Amino acid sequence: SVIDFSNQPFGGDLMTTIDNKHKEAHGKALIDWGVHPSLTDSSDKTLAAIPQVVAAGSPTIKCYMTYRQEGLLMEEPALRQILKVLRDAGGMMLVHAEDNDMAEESIPQFLESGRTSAIYHAESKPIAVENKAVETCVRLVREIGGRLFVVHMTTAEGVQMIGQARAEGLPIIAETCTHYLVFTDAMLRREDGIKWILSPPLRDDRAQQALWQGLADGRLSMVTSDDAAYSWEAKLMGQDRFDLCPNGIPGIEPRFQLLYSEGVAKGRISLPRFVELVSTTPARLFGMAPQKGSLNPGADADIVLLDPAKKWLMGQATSHMATDWASYEGIEITGKIEKVFSRGELLVDGDHLVAEPGRGRYLHRRLDFGVRPGI
Repeated sequence: SVIDFSNQPFGGDLMTTIDNKHKEAHGKALIDWGVHPSLTDSSDKTLAAIPQVVAAGSPTIKCYMTYRQEGLLMEEPALRQILKVLRDAGGMMLVHAEDNDMAEESIPQFLESGRTSAIYHAESKPIAVENKAVETCVRLVREIGGRLFVVHMTTAEGVQMIGQARAEGLPIIAETCTHYLVFTDAMLRREDGIKWILSPPLRDDRAQQALWQGLADGRLSMVTSDDAAYSWEAKLMGQDRFDLCPNGIPGIEPRFQLLYSEGVAKGRISLPRFVELVSTTPARLFGMAPQKGSLNPGADADIVLLDPAKKWLMGQATSHMATDWASYEGIEITGKIEKVFSRGELLVDGDHLVAEPGRGRYLHRRLDFGVRPGI
């Protein structure tokens, strides 16, 4: 299954985010799918529509604490209102946690001083930018209640704050992404460093080790792709100025096998923990259980068969994604997917797609508030 983000049209109806995905997926979706609506405003009209969207089966709504110029920024008063409405409607707020004021102040300074190559993307958004935003998220949950999910966590301090908040019993959850577990900011110093421009940026070895530890001990609850696959031509727009480079890398196809190879095969996480991170926990926390994330009688029989010993090289030559470059080029992987089943039907056999488009169904999700956040 996949849950895709869909931005609310600027000034438009929030329900349109779901309607647009239905139109996009009709006759094309191979697997079951859901929607994380992303807010672009906090008007009375939008706030009133949130319970309708939750009731329509999309109870996980994303807000950005940055990207003012792009029209996505939600200031703290707006975040408070949205969290209250979601709390009462039975939803959960997903948050891109970067403090906008700190980020907006620093980027022009870097550009004016001629620091424009890829590494300065990371230096213009230091860990303090994310840590301040995570601190705000914890405070909002403590004061208001309601479930809050911090997406793509990258810092050691953030992991610690989430762990402390959860120890207090606060319903706050966090994830990280495959690229933060595999790459560090050293990649941004390479000649092709623009490949790894994304937000939040890649961090150092210390942060990466903290992320792995957070996954192992439960402070981080899952690993997602945060897939944002731009063409190489688009990425080249940032060749001479990092701020002009689209933020993101391809990540959907590599995620499962990379996490097994870098996590289980290298002894960083156990096999049962791997299953929790990629299957059981996302299904429970995002309202897809009991049909998803389980092999119990009556569940959907979504099954991946993995050869745990097979070694191979990941890269563009082995990719099936609609991209013209690979961020994980030349990485040796231990463990390869051999078969994929969806609702008991064989979709992938070896390297071959054997199912026809159009079989995917909309996931009408409902959050189970009996499930403890972070399990």
